[in-house]
Amino acid sequence: MWLRRAAIIHQLSYKGEADEALLFEFCLRRCHEEEFFIRKAIGWALRQHARVAPTAVRKFTKENKDKLSKLSFQQAMKHL
Repeated sequence: MWLRRAAIIHQLSYKGEADEALLFEFCLRRCHEEEFFIRKAIGWALRQHARVAPTAVRKFTKENKDKLSKLSFQQAMKHL
Protein backbone atom coordinates (compact mmCIF):
# COMPACT_ATOMS: atom_id res chain seq x y z
CA MET A 1 0.00 0.00 0.00
CA TRP A 2 2.77 2.44 0.86
CA LEU A 3 4.50 1.85 -2.45
CA ARG A 4 1.28 2.55 -4.36
CA ARG A 5 0.78 5.70 -2.31
CA ALA A 6 4.35 6.81 -2.96
CA ALA A 7 3.86 6.38 -6.72
CA ILE A 8 0.97 8.83 -6.58
CA ILE A 9 2.52 11.50 -4.38
CA HIS A 10 5.98 11.23 -5.95
CA GLN A 11 4.84 13.62 -8.68
CA LEU A 12 4.37 16.39 -6.10
CA SER A 13 8.08 17.15 -6.00
CA TYR A 14 8.08 18.10 -9.69
CA LYS A 15 5.46 20.87 -9.31
CA GLY A 16 4.99 22.47 -12.75
CA GLU A 17 7.09 19.80 -14.44
CA ALA A 18 5.05 16.87 -13.16
CA ASP A 19 4.06 14.27 -15.70
CA GLU A 20 0.37 15.11 -15.71
CA ALA A 21 -0.70 12.14 -17.83
CA LEU A 22 1.16 9.77 -15.50
CA LEU A 23 -0.31 11.41 -12.41
CA PHE A 24 -3.85 11.11 -13.77
CA GLU A 25 -3.20 7.51 -14.84
CA PHE A 26 -1.94 6.56 -11.36
CA CYS A 27 -4.97 8.22 -9.77
CA LEU A 28 -7.34 6.27 -12.01
CA ARG A 29 -5.50 2.99 -11.43
CA ARG A 30 -5.84 3.36 -7.66
CA CYS A 31 -9.20 5.15 -7.37
CA HIS A 32 -11.04 1.88 -6.68
CA GLU A 33 -9.07 1.26 -3.48
CA GLU A 34 -10.79 1.71 -0.16
CA GLU A 35 -7.60 2.39 1.81
CA PHE A 36 -7.83 5.84 3.43
CA PHE A 37 -4.18 6.74 2.77
CA ILE A 38 -4.52 5.96 -0.95
CA ARG A 39 -7.70 8.02 -1.26
CA LYS A 40 -6.10 10.88 0.64
CA ALA A 41 -2.95 10.70 -1.52
CA ILE A 42 -5.02 10.92 -4.70
CA GLY A 43 -6.82 14.01 -3.44
CA TRP A 44 -3.59 15.54 -2.15
CA ALA A 45 -1.73 14.98 -5.41
CA LEU A 46 -4.57 16.43 -7.47
CA ARG A 47 -4.96 19.41 -5.13
CA GLN A 48 -1.25 20.20 -5.32
CA HIS A 49 -1.19 19.78 -9.10
CA ALA A 50 -4.16 22.16 -9.34
CA ARG A 51 -1.85 24.94 -8.16
CA VAL A 52 -0.02 24.78 -11.51
CA ALA A 53 -2.72 23.27 -13.75
CA PRO A 54 -6.15 24.13 -12.34
CA THR A 55 -8.01 23.68 -15.61
CA ALA A 56 -6.60 20.20 -16.20
CA VAL A 57 -7.35 19.05 -12.65
CA ARG A 58 -10.85 20.49 -12.74
CA LYS A 59 -11.52 18.70 -16.04
CA PHE A 60 -10.04 15.41 -14.78
CA THR A 61 -12.00 15.44 -11.53
CA LYS A 62 -15.28 16.31 -13.19
CA GLU A 63 -14.83 13.62 -15.85
CA ASN A 64 -13.97 11.01 -13.21
CA LYS A 65 -16.17 12.12 -10.32
CA ASP A 66 -18.06 8.81 -10.35
CA LYS A 67 -14.77 6.87 -10.13
CA LEU A 68 -13.03 8.94 -7.45
CA SER A 69 -13.91 8.48 -3.80
CA LYS A 70 -15.71 11.31 -2.07
CA LEU A 71 -12.55 12.04 -0.06
CA SER A 72 -10.33 12.17 -3.16
CA PHE A 73 -12.79 14.42 -4.99
CA GLN A 74 -13.21 16.80 -2.05
CA GLN A 75 -9.47 17.08 -1.50
CA ALA A 76 -8.81 17.65 -5.21
CA MET A 77 -11.42 20.42 -5.47
CA LYS A 78 -10.57 22.05 -2.14
CA HIS A 79 -9.00 25.19 -3.63
CA LEU A 80 -10.61 25.19 -7.06
